[in-house]
Amino acid sequence: MEGVHEVKKLPPKVEPMRCRYSSLPSPPNYDFNPPSLQKNAISAFMDYGQRIGKEPKLDCQAVCFWSENPTFVATAQFGDGPVIQAEGSNKKEARTKAADIALRKVYKYTGVQASQGTGMSLAIPDKDPVSALMEHAQSLGLNARIEQAAQTGPPHCPTFRLFAKLGDREFRMIKHGNKKEGRKKAANIALLQLQCEGEIPKPKLRSIDSINCSSRSDNFIDICPPGKNPLQMFYEYAQSQHLTCDVIETSSRIGPPHDLTFYMAARLGEHQFDIVTGKSLSETKNRATAEALRQLKKQGLYTQTQNATEAIHVPLSIRTFGDRVAMKTLAKFRSLVASVSEDLSGRKVIAAILLHDDIEDQLSVVSLGTGNCFVAGDNLCDEGNVIHDSHAEIIAKRGFQRYLLKEIYGLTDRRIFKQTLFGTLKVMSHLSFHLYISTAPCGDGAVFTHADPHHTDGDHEPVFRKQQHGLLRTKVEKGEGTIPTDDTPQTLDGIRRGQRLRTMSCSDKICRWNVLGIQGALLSLFLVEPIYLSSITLGMLFNDGHMSRAMCCRVDGNGRPLTGLPPGYRAQHPKLGCVTRVTDTRSVDRSSPLSVNWNMADNSVEVTDATRGMTTRNTASRLCKRSLFLSFSRINCWKDIGQSTYRETKDSATKYGAAKEVFESAMYKNGYGQVEKVISLQTDTELDS
Repeated sequence: MEGVHEVKKLPPKVEPMRCRYSSLPSPPNYDFNPPSLQKNAISAFMDYGQRIGKEPKLDCQAVCFWSENPTFVATAQFGDGPVIQAEGSNKKEARTKAADIALRKVYKYTGVQASQGTGMSLAIPDKDPVSALMEHAQSLGLNARIEQAAQTGPPHCPTFRLFAKLGDREFRMIKHGNKKEGRKKAANIALLQLQCEGEIPKPKLRSIDSINCSSRSDNFIDICPPGKNPLQMFYEYAQSQHLTCDVIETSSRIGPPHDLTFYMAARLGEHQFDIVTGKSLSETKNRATAEALRQLKKQGLYTQTQNATEAIHVPLSIRTFGDRVAMKTLAKFRSLVASVSEDLSGRKVIAAILLHDDIEDQLSVVSLGTGNCFVAGDNLCDEGNVIHDSHAEIIAKRGFQRYLLKEIYGLTDRRIFKQTLFGTLKVMSHLSFHLYISTAPCGDGAVFTHADPHHTDGDHEPVFRKQQHGLLRTKVEKGEGTIPTDDTPQTLDGIRRGQRLRTMSCSDKICRWNVLGIQGALLSLFLVEPIYLSSITLGMLFNDGHMSRAMCCRVDGNGRPLTGLPPGYRAQHPKLGCVTRVTDTRSVDRSSPLSVNWNMADNSVEVTDATRGMTTRNTASRLCKRSLFLSFSRINCWKDIGQSTYRETKDSATKYGAAKEVFESAMYKNGYGQVEKVISLQTDTELDS
């Protein structure tokens, strides 16, 4: 992270990642393979422009040259069409982003889908061409294979020359940019040739798109949420009922190798459901489990799981301020996920930080995040390019920090700070910040059951009835829930050798925010005092006795307020509450590893894979430490703080560091354990902060 600097200000016309686009004219009607199948974004962009007869223009330049690490801005344009802009830390990244955005806009407005197949006619419907060729060869007692004659082009954009071989006979060679799809195409050409010779009967031709989707007309919408199939739902139902389940073949397969009929039935415990037929294993399994689910539904034993946008807990009416917070958050979430192409089905935790204007009584979402996973130990990184914790609360807080950075630098329309006589900044007195979480945060705030008494509404009466109440806890890699911390240190090389990664629980992190503030160490250098949360609202699983203990009250030892903090710091006790609901329901379906983040400053949605800590396009997220530090470097150059590395800059926040030591010492003295950290033996740098 040494020597990282950013430009001071972008030119007025450049607004990275916030461009508004208009539709492009529809291209001629021809088959076009998306870049996700064959080419990288830049190559596909150039190829597509040439095919539609509009000159593809892709330029890139550094915004400023005086910075050691200037920001590059690329522009993409088809002929005289709209100009697309994108920002990157190097020319290749900026050009790739611009080309990718331009292509995605073309797909959106011309109806070309990102999952589109090759448009090739199948020789044998409902069969993968390679499998069909192998089965035909087996029926003749011959060997069949797909051979690669050559591979040309650069490693990032190869071209494969492939041909099918049946016994000693070789079929026509093809060229393809994707080896897997090329094998299918080569096999299909061989099958078509055999059909012309009368070796294989000619069925009705269909599109190869059917390889990747079922041929059934049943879309199972009555028993499955979007993104899931009956087989998944059947297994999840069995797991929730603690029953064994299986899908079995009830009789032998009937028909020629290229046109088999399968007979299968689903089993749940000792009960077997009706037998169904199908033309492939996957199709028949889905039909069998669908039949089982429909029978269970008729008996009132099965209810369809709601999708990501429906499974969120909405207040029944606006009765409290917490209800307003929830309604604002969930309305924003619904509007954001409508534009996301990735499958976000499954259990979803949502968190947001909201800004309230006391004068105008205006409430607005500043930052929003979803997720309940964290990075796998294999993907751990000490260079700041990976998000280690993608739980919703942490993502919302990181987005909030990015929003503050742009506020200080003057890149947003709204101003929330005022400058003091000493040059530091302070949040205007009529503004306050509020946290919403759709469920109790993992860790100490969630260690209770519905049968637990003492359920009040935000009176801060902490419960300390059991020995484990108040303990610092950690999330464990490939584990469910949290466990108490121990004194065993975590090291980067130890994790790489197989030690399971442990990450500080969300309850503990929020408790720390209520002492140190939600602005973080870097931004504390510009603020006269920390930024504290005024309230925390849960969507479900709220218990005041446990929440007040977990969020703040446990830092006060034996009822005595926390002391020893630097000037301006305090133990904040925010108002706690829950949305107005009748009942809470426990979700048992699987969660997605995808995490969504949005903040008011960027005003765009980013989707990351929490297990890798990177975006779904395999690039560094704008919320990783390196990206946040790059944004901070703009202010660093402007204010001339004089630190060059992330660690040096963070260590220069001495008041914040002192408050952190007081917090950790108080938790240890109160008997709650030591704060979980990951130490790199090479750099002695705390990674999970």
